[in-house]
Amino acid sequence: MSDLPSTITSADRKEIKKALQEMSDSFYQIEAQKDLQKDIAQKMLDDLGIPKKDFNRLAKIFHASNLVEEAARNEEFMEFAEAILIGPENQIESQ
Repeated sequence: MSDLPSTITSADRKEIKKALQEMSDSFYQIEAQKDLQKDIAQKMLDDLGIPKKDFNRLAKIFHASNLVEEAARNEEFMEFAEAILIGPENQIESQ
């Protein structure tokens, strides 16, 4: 059994078409903003040599205003990676 309405009135059709146009307009805005973001990252690469991946990561941290949180997460991950990759058997003991 379908969850779709079984009848659509003329008023419903008009409302749906209006909503579809609004969604379509929103999709165009999203596409334009993504293009702008790509252009900004490309400019940072061209002008300053900052790799796009790194600039985009920095922009996300800046936007979320969570540099300290991101640093703590990174430190936690590095401790985990060291425990796995270096491990106690490969560590040099200090005397």
